Amino acid sequence: MSIQNADTLKSGGRKRVIYQSEALFAGKAGIPTTVDHNISRVQSVNYSFSVPRADVNQYGTLGQIERIITEVPTVNLDFTYHMNGVANETKLLGLGAAGLSNGFLAEINDPSSSYYEMDFKVGLCPEGTDYNSGTGHSDNSIVIPKGFLSSYSWTGAVGDVPSATVNAESTEMKVEPFGVSVPTFALDVPVVLRPGNVQFNHKAVTQGNPNMNDYNLPALGFDVLHVQSFTVSIDIPRESISRLGDKFEFARVITFPMQATMSLEAIISTQAASNLEDIVGQPGGTSPDPGYNIDIACKRPVATENSTKGINLRFKNAKIEGHSISSSIGANKSVTLDYAVQVDGGGLSHDAAAAGFFMQVDDAVSQAPSE
Repeated sequence: MSIQNADTLKSGGRKRVIYQSEALFAGKAGIPTTVDHNISRVQSVNYSFSVPRADVNQYGTLGQIERIITEVPTVNLDFTYHMNGVANETKLLGLGAAGLSNGFLAEINDPSSSYYEMDFKVGLCPEGTDYNSGTGHSDNSIVIPKGFLSSYSWTGAVGDVPSATVNAESTEMKVEPFGVSVPTFALDVPVVLRPGNVQFNHKAVTQGNPNMNDYNLPALGFDVLHVQSFTVSIDIPRESISRLGDKFEFARVITFPMQATMSLEAIISTQAASNLEDIVGQPGGTSPDPGYNIDIACKRPVATENSTKGINLRFKNAKIEGHSISSSIGANKSVTLDYAVQVDGGGLSHDAAAAGFFMQVDDAVSQAPSE
Protein backbone atom coordinates (compact mmCIF):
# COMPACT_ATOMS: atom_id res chain seq x y z
CA MET A 1 0.00 0.00 0.00
CA SER A 2 1.71 3.17 -1.17
CA ILE A 3 1.62 6.34 0.91
CA GLN A 4 -0.96 8.79 -0.47
CA ASN A 5 -1.10 12.59 -0.36
CA ALA A 6 -4.44 12.95 1.42
CA ASP A 7 -6.12 16.23 0.42
CA THR A 8 -7.48 17.97 3.55
CA LEU A 9 -9.39 20.77 1.77
CA LYS A 10 -10.92 19.10 -1.27
CA SER A 11 -14.59 19.80 -1.95
CA GLY A 12 -17.04 17.82 -4.03
CA GLY A 13 -17.17 14.10 -4.60
CA ARG A 14 -17.84 11.63 -1.82
CA LYS A 15 -18.58 13.26 1.54
CA ARG A 16 -18.22 10.31 3.91
CA VAL A 17 -18.42 6.53 4.38
CA ILE A 18 -21.12 4.99 6.61
CA TYR A 19 -22.25 1.45 7.39
CA GLN A 20 -24.80 1.51 4.55
CA SER A 21 -22.02 1.42 1.95
CA GLU A 22 -19.83 -1.36 3.33
CA ALA A 23 -19.93 -5.14 3.58
CA LEU A 24 -17.53 -7.66 5.12
CA PHE A 25 -16.25 -10.81 3.43
CA ALA A 26 -14.01 -13.65 4.62
CA GLY A 27 -12.73 -16.44 2.40
CA LYS A 28 -9.80 -18.75 1.76
CA ALA A 29 -6.60 -16.82 1.15
CA GLY A 30 -5.74 -16.42 -2.49
CA ILE A 31 -9.06 -17.48 -4.08
CA PRO A 32 -11.68 -15.18 -5.63
CA THR A 33 -14.19 -13.79 -3.13
CA THR A 34 -17.87 -14.57 -3.79
CA VAL A 35 -21.20 -13.71 -2.17
CA ASP A 36 -20.91 -16.98 -0.20
CA HIS A 37 -18.09 -15.33 1.78
CA ASN A 38 -20.27 -12.44 2.99
CA ILE A 39 -20.46 -12.13 6.80
CA SER A 40 -24.05 -11.24 7.68
CA ARG A 41 -25.60 -9.15 10.49
CA VAL A 42 -22.33 -7.17 10.95
CA GLN A 43 -22.54 -4.35 13.50
CA SER A 44 -19.00 -2.94 13.46
CA VAL A 45 -15.65 -3.40 11.73
CA ASN A 46 -12.37 -1.96 12.99
CA TYR A 47 -8.87 -2.36 11.60
CA SER A 48 -5.48 -0.87 12.32
CA PHE A 49 -1.80 -1.44 11.72
CA SER A 50 1.35 -0.72 13.67
CA VAL A 51 4.92 -0.55 12.42
CA PRO A 52 7.56 -1.43 15.07
CA ARG A 53 10.73 0.63 14.65
CA ALA A 54 14.07 0.83 16.41
CA ASP A 55 16.19 3.95 16.89
CA VAL A 56 19.83 3.68 15.83
CA ASN A 57 22.15 5.89 17.86
CA GLN A 58 25.92 6.15 18.29
CA TYR A 59 28.49 7.69 20.58
CA GLY A 60 29.32 11.22 19.52
CA THR A 61 25.88 12.01 18.09
CA LEU A 62 22.98 13.06 20.30
CA GLY A 63 20.18 12.39 17.84
CA GLN A 64 19.34 9.17 16.03
CA ILE A 65 21.25 8.40 12.87
CA GLU A 66 18.53 6.12 11.52
CA ARG A 67 15.13 4.66 12.47
CA ILE A 68 14.59 1.24 10.97
CA ILE A 69 11.86 -1.37 10.86
CA THR A 70 13.14 -4.42 12.72
CA GLU A 71 9.96 -6.52 12.93
CA VAL A 72 7.08 -7.17 10.58
CA PRO A 73 4.13 -4.77 10.77
CA THR A 74 1.02 -6.10 12.48
CA VAL A 75 -2.47 -5.58 11.08
CA ASN A 76 -5.37 -6.06 13.51
CA LEU A 77 -9.00 -6.57 12.52
CA ASP A 78 -12.02 -6.96 14.75
CA PHE A 79 -15.69 -7.16 13.88
CA THR A 80 -18.96 -7.84 15.67
CA TYR A 81 -22.13 -9.43 14.30
CA HIS A 82 -25.52 -10.52 15.61
CA MET A 83 -25.70 -14.30 15.97
CA ASN A 84 -27.53 -16.15 13.22
CA GLY A 85 -27.29 -19.89 13.83
CA VAL A 86 -23.79 -20.97 12.83
CA ALA A 87 -23.91 -19.29 9.41
CA ASN A 88 -21.00 -16.92 10.08
CA GLU A 89 -19.16 -19.41 12.27
CA THR A 90 -19.18 -21.92 9.40
CA LYS A 91 -17.66 -19.31 7.07
CA LEU A 92 -14.88 -18.60 9.57
CA LEU A 93 -14.30 -21.99 11.23
CA GLY A 94 -15.49 -24.58 8.72
CA LEU A 95 -15.99 -27.91 10.45
CA GLY A 96 -15.13 -26.20 13.73
CA ALA A 97 -18.75 -25.01 13.80
CA ALA A 98 -20.10 -28.56 13.42
CA GLY A 99 -20.07 -29.83 17.00
CA LEU A 100 -21.87 -33.04 16.08
CA SER A 101 -18.72 -34.15 14.26
CA ASN A 102 -15.83 -31.83 15.20
CA GLY A 103 -14.46 -29.42 17.79
CA PHE A 104 -13.56 -25.73 17.55
CA LEU A 105 -9.99 -26.22 16.22
CA ALA A 106 -10.88 -28.75 13.54
CA GLU A 107 -9.78 -26.55 10.61
CA ILE A 108 -8.11 -23.36 11.84
CA ASN A 109 -5.18 -25.42 13.15
CA ASP A 110 -4.84 -27.46 9.93
CA PRO A 111 -2.38 -25.84 7.44
CA SER A 112 -4.06 -27.68 4.56
CA SER A 113 -7.51 -26.29 5.41
CA SER A 114 -9.25 -23.40 3.64
CA TYR A 115 -9.78 -21.80 7.07
CA TYR A 116 -6.17 -21.85 8.27
CA GLU A 117 -5.52 -18.39 6.82
CA MET A 118 -8.15 -16.19 5.21
CA ASP A 119 -8.54 -13.03 3.15
CA PHE A 120 -10.74 -10.42 4.84
CA LYS A 121 -12.25 -7.72 2.63
CA VAL A 122 -14.36 -4.68 3.50
CA GLY A 123 -16.21 -3.87 0.30
CA LEU A 124 -17.32 -0.32 -0.50
CA CYS A 125 -20.07 0.94 -2.81
CA PRO A 126 -21.02 4.46 -3.98
CA GLU A 127 -22.31 6.91 -1.39
CA GLY A 128 -26.04 6.73 -0.69
CA THR A 129 -26.34 3.16 -1.99
CA ASP A 130 -27.07 -0.01 -0.01
CA TYR A 131 -24.26 -2.49 -0.52
CA ASN A 132 -26.83 -5.28 -0.19
CA SER A 133 -28.74 -4.13 -3.25
CA GLY A 134 -28.08 -6.98 -5.65
CA THR A 135 -25.79 -4.91 -7.89
CA GLY A 136 -22.05 -5.13 -8.34
CA HIS A 137 -19.58 -2.56 -6.96
CA SER A 138 -15.95 -1.80 -7.76
CA ASP A 139 -14.91 1.02 -5.41
CA ASN A 140 -11.53 0.90 -3.68
CA SER A 141 -11.94 -1.35 -0.66
CA ILE A 142 -9.90 -2.51 2.31
CA VAL A 143 -8.23 -5.89 1.82
CA ILE A 144 -6.41 -7.76 4.61
CA PRO A 145 -4.84 -10.86 3.04
CA LYS A 146 -3.63 -13.96 4.87
CA GLY A 147 -5.34 -13.19 8.15
CA PHE A 148 -5.42 -15.54 11.15
CA LEU A 149 -8.14 -15.67 13.80
CA SER A 150 -6.76 -14.56 17.18
CA SER A 151 -9.89 -14.63 19.37
CA TYR A 152 -13.60 -15.42 19.24
CA SER A 153 -16.33 -14.55 21.73
CA TRP A 154 -20.10 -14.75 22.05
CA THR A 155 -22.14 -12.56 24.38
CA GLY A 156 -25.74 -12.11 25.40
CA ALA A 157 -27.45 -9.91 27.97
CA VAL A 158 -30.86 -8.78 29.08
CA GLY A 159 -32.00 -6.05 26.70
CA ASP A 160 -29.35 -6.79 24.04
CA VAL A 161 -29.28 -8.89 20.88
CA PRO A 162 -26.89 -11.88 21.29
CA SER A 163 -23.75 -11.18 19.30
CA ALA A 164 -20.28 -12.47 18.50
CA THR A 165 -16.94 -10.67 18.23
CA VAL A 166 -14.02 -11.90 16.14
CA ASN A 167 -10.41 -10.71 16.15
CA ALA A 168 -7.91 -11.49 13.42
CA GLU A 169 -4.34 -10.45 12.64
CA SER A 170 -2.13 -10.33 9.60
CA THR A 171 1.04 -8.67 8.30
CA GLU A 172 -0.52 -7.32 5.10
CA MET A 173 -3.08 -4.64 4.22
CA LYS A 174 -3.95 -2.91 0.99
CA VAL A 175 -6.63 -0.85 -0.72
CA GLU A 176 -7.76 -1.96 -4.16
CA PRO A 177 -10.90 -2.18 -6.33
CA PHE A 178 -13.18 -4.95 -5.14
CA GLY A 179 -16.84 -5.65 -5.69
CA VAL A 180 -19.15 -8.61 -5.09
CA SER A 181 -22.90 -8.38 -5.47
CA VAL A 182 -24.91 -9.12 -2.31
CA PRO A 183 -28.67 -9.63 -2.73
CA THR A 184 -31.24 -7.47 -1.00
CA PHE A 185 -32.29 -8.49 2.48
CA ALA A 186 -35.57 -10.30 3.27
CA LEU A 187 -37.44 -8.59 6.09
CA ASP A 188 -40.49 -10.85 6.40
CA VAL A 189 -39.01 -13.30 8.96
CA PRO A 190 -37.04 -12.92 12.24
CA VAL A 191 -33.38 -12.31 11.40
CA VAL A 192 -31.71 -12.15 14.83
CA LEU A 193 -31.87 -14.16 18.05
CA ARG A 194 -33.62 -12.78 21.12
CA PRO A 195 -32.30 -12.57 24.71
CA GLY A 196 -35.56 -14.14 25.89
CA ASN A 197 -34.76 -17.34 23.97
CA VAL A 198 -31.47 -18.13 25.72
CA GLN A 199 -31.45 -21.27 27.90
CA PHE A 200 -28.85 -22.73 30.27
CA ASN A 201 -28.65 -26.48 30.83
CA HIS A 202 -26.10 -28.69 32.57
CA LYS A 203 -25.32 -32.10 34.01
CA ALA A 204 -22.36 -33.50 35.88
CA VAL A 205 -20.00 -35.11 33.41
CA THR A 206 -20.72 -38.52 34.96
CA GLN A 207 -24.42 -38.11 34.12
CA GLY A 208 -24.10 -37.50 30.38
CA ASN A 209 -25.35 -34.67 28.19
CA PRO A 210 -27.73 -31.97 29.48
CA ASN A 211 -31.41 -32.28 28.72
CA MET A 212 -32.99 -29.56 26.58
CA ASN A 213 -35.24 -28.41 29.43
CA ASP A 214 -32.99 -28.70 32.48
CA TYR A 215 -32.79 -24.89 32.92
CA ASN A 216 -30.02 -24.95 35.52
CA LEU A 217 -26.35 -24.21 36.15
CA PRO A 218 -23.75 -25.62 38.55
CA ALA A 219 -23.24 -23.15 41.42
CA LEU A 220 -21.88 -23.33 44.94
CA GLY A 221 -24.17 -21.81 47.57
CA PHE A 222 -27.12 -20.82 45.39
CA ASP A 223 -30.04 -22.82 44.06
CA VAL A 224 -32.06 -20.09 42.29
CA LEU A 225 -30.33 -17.59 39.99
CA HIS A 226 -31.59 -15.12 37.39
CA VAL A 227 -28.93 -14.85 34.69
CA GLN A 228 -28.40 -11.33 33.34
CA SER A 229 -25.59 -11.91 30.87
CA PHE A 230 -23.17 -14.49 29.52
CA THR A 231 -19.81 -14.34 27.75
CA VAL A 232 -18.10 -17.28 26.08
CA SER A 233 -14.63 -16.53 24.80
CA ILE A 234 -11.61 -18.23 23.31
CA ASP A 235 -8.24 -16.54 22.92
CA ILE A 236 -6.22 -17.98 20.05
CA PRO A 237 -2.71 -16.69 20.84
CA ARG A 238 -0.40 -16.58 17.84
CA GLU A 239 3.39 -16.75 17.68
CA SER A 240 5.13 -14.99 14.81
CA ILE A 241 8.11 -17.02 13.58
CA SER A 242 10.68 -15.13 11.54
CA ARG A 243 14.14 -15.96 10.23
CA LEU A 244 17.20 -14.10 9.02
CA GLY A 245 17.06 -13.36 5.33
CA ASP A 246 13.28 -12.78 5.22
CA LYS A 247 11.60 -9.39 5.58
CA PHE A 248 8.37 -11.01 6.71
CA GLU A 249 7.50 -13.86 9.02
CA PHE A 250 7.31 -17.30 7.43
CA ALA A 251 4.74 -18.69 9.88
CA ARG A 252 2.19 -17.51 12.45
CA VAL A 253 1.19 -20.47 14.57
CA ILE A 254 -1.20 -21.05 17.47
CA THR A 255 0.34 -21.18 20.93
CA PHE A 256 -0.92 -24.06 23.07
CA PRO A 257 -2.50 -24.94 25.42
CA MET A 258 -5.57 -22.73 25.04
CA GLN A 259 -8.80 -22.48 27.01
CA ALA A 260 -12.43 -21.69 26.40
CA THR A 261 -13.99 -19.69 29.21
CA MET A 262 -17.57 -18.99 30.23
CA SER A 263 -18.63 -16.16 32.52
CA LEU A 264 -22.21 -15.59 33.66
CA GLU A 265 -23.60 -12.76 35.77
CA ALA A 266 -26.77 -13.48 37.70
CA ILE A 267 -29.04 -11.99 40.34
CA ILE A 268 -29.20 -14.19 43.43
CA SER A 269 -32.66 -15.32 44.44
CA THR A 270 -32.13 -18.19 46.90
CA GLN A 271 -29.05 -19.34 48.79
CA ALA A 272 -28.48 -23.01 49.59
CA ALA A 273 -26.28 -25.03 51.94
CA SER A 274 -22.98 -25.91 50.23
CA ASN A 275 -19.37 -26.63 51.08
CA LEU A 276 -16.29 -25.61 49.12
CA GLU A 277 -14.83 -29.04 49.86
CA ASP A 278 -17.30 -30.38 47.30
CA ILE A 279 -15.11 -28.76 44.64
CA VAL A 280 -11.66 -28.82 46.22
CA GLY A 281 -11.82 -32.41 47.44
CA GLN A 282 -10.60 -33.91 50.69
CA PRO A 283 -7.19 -35.38 51.61
CA GLY A 284 -8.51 -38.90 51.21
CA GLY A 285 -9.79 -38.16 47.72
CA THR A 286 -13.35 -38.95 48.71
CA SER A 287 -14.70 -35.82 46.98
CA PRO A 288 -13.04 -35.50 43.53
CA ASP A 289 -13.06 -32.24 41.59
CA PRO A 290 -16.27 -32.43 39.53
CA GLY A 291 -16.60 -31.49 35.88
CA TYR A 292 -19.77 -30.37 34.11
CA ASN A 293 -21.30 -30.50 30.66
CA ILE A 294 -22.85 -27.04 30.18
CA ASP A 295 -24.92 -25.83 27.22
CA ILE A 296 -25.87 -22.25 26.39
CA ALA A 297 -28.68 -22.73 23.89
CA CYS A 298 -29.70 -19.61 21.97
CA LYS A 299 -32.95 -20.87 20.47
CA ARG A 300 -34.50 -19.66 17.22
CA PRO A 301 -37.47 -17.30 17.71
CA VAL A 302 -39.88 -19.14 15.38
CA ALA A 303 -39.78 -22.23 13.19
CA THR A 304 -40.72 -20.26 10.06
CA GLU A 305 -38.82 -21.29 6.95
CA ASN A 306 -35.78 -19.04 6.27
CA SER A 307 -35.97 -17.44 9.73
CA THR A 308 -32.73 -17.23 11.70
CA LYS A 309 -31.63 -20.44 13.40
CA GLY A 310 -30.28 -20.89 16.89
CA ILE A 311 -26.82 -21.80 18.13
CA ASN A 312 -25.78 -24.09 20.96
CA LEU A 313 -22.48 -23.26 22.71
CA ARG A 314 -21.35 -26.43 24.49
CA PHE A 315 -18.72 -27.01 27.18
CA LYS A 316 -17.71 -30.62 27.77
CA ASN A 317 -16.24 -31.43 31.19
CA ALA A 318 -15.86 -27.77 32.20
CA LYS A 319 -14.50 -26.93 35.64
CA ILE A 320 -15.67 -24.26 38.04
CA GLU A 321 -13.00 -21.54 38.16
CA GLY A 322 -14.63 -19.45 40.86
CA HIS A 323 -17.60 -17.36 42.02
CA SER A 324 -17.59 -13.62 42.73
CA ILE A 325 -20.43 -12.33 44.89
CA SER A 326 -21.35 -8.65 45.10
CA SER A 327 -23.77 -6.93 47.47
CA SER A 328 -24.22 -3.22 48.15
CA ILE A 329 -26.82 -0.63 49.12
CA GLY A 330 -29.21 0.07 46.27
CA ALA A 331 -28.24 -2.95 44.14
CA ASN A 332 -29.42 -6.52 43.84
CA LYS A 333 -27.06 -9.11 45.28
CA SER A 334 -25.37 -10.77 42.34
CA VAL A 335 -22.84 -13.42 41.48
CA THR A 336 -20.43 -13.98 38.61
CA LEU A 337 -19.90 -17.65 37.75
CA ASP A 338 -16.71 -18.59 35.88
CA TYR A 339 -16.05 -21.90 34.12
CA ALA A 340 -13.26 -23.07 31.82
CA VAL A 341 -12.20 -26.03 29.74
CA GLN A 342 -9.11 -26.71 27.65
CA VAL A 343 -9.76 -26.80 23.91
CA ASP A 344 -8.81 -30.03 22.18
CA GLY A 345 -7.58 -30.59 18.62
CA GLY A 346 -11.10 -30.62 17.18
CA GLY A 347 -10.95 -34.06 15.61
CA LEU A 348 -13.67 -35.54 17.84
CA SER A 349 -17.35 -34.77 18.16
CA HIS A 350 -18.95 -33.46 21.34
CA ASP A 351 -20.18 -36.91 22.32
CA ALA A 352 -16.87 -38.65 21.57
CA ALA A 353 -14.50 -36.15 23.21
CA ALA A 354 -13.58 -36.34 26.89
CA ALA A 355 -13.48 -32.53 27.17
CA GLY A 356 -13.52 -29.43 25.01
CA PHE A 357 -15.59 -26.65 23.47
CA PHE A 358 -18.13 -27.25 20.72
CA MET A 359 -20.90 -25.44 18.89
CA GLN A 360 -23.72 -26.53 16.65
CA VAL A 361 -26.80 -25.17 14.95
CA ASP A 362 -29.97 -25.35 17.04
CA ASP A 363 -33.24 -25.72 15.11
CA ALA A 364 -35.44 -25.97 18.19
CA VAL A 365 -37.77 -23.12 19.11
CA SER A 366 -37.56 -21.75 22.64
CA GLN A 367 -40.21 -23.08 25.01
CA ALA A 368 -41.24 -21.77 28.41
CA PRO A 369 -40.03 -23.98 31.29
CA SER A 370 -42.62 -26.07 33.07
CA GLU A 371 -43.35 -25.09 36.67
